[in-house]
Amino acid sequence: MPRMNPTAARSIADSFGIPLGRDFHGLSSEIVGRVIAAADSWHYREPASANGSRARYFYAYLQRTAARDED
Repeated sequence: MPRMNPTAARSIADSFGIPLGRDFHGLSSEIVGRVIAAADSWHYREPASANGSRARYFYAYLQRTAARDED
């Protein structure tokens, strides 16, 4: 999987209607569905040692990446 840059992370969030900066557990099931669809489009796989859902890990990845300074 190629490394996502901050611009791509923001673009994915915008195109799928995913609000960033929220607690994952407070998201509606509709938004979680959008997170899953975005993860599918990026061919995202959670770490082998993941302690949670793929959606939660991808949402955290999007937030961290979008918050980074541009590479």
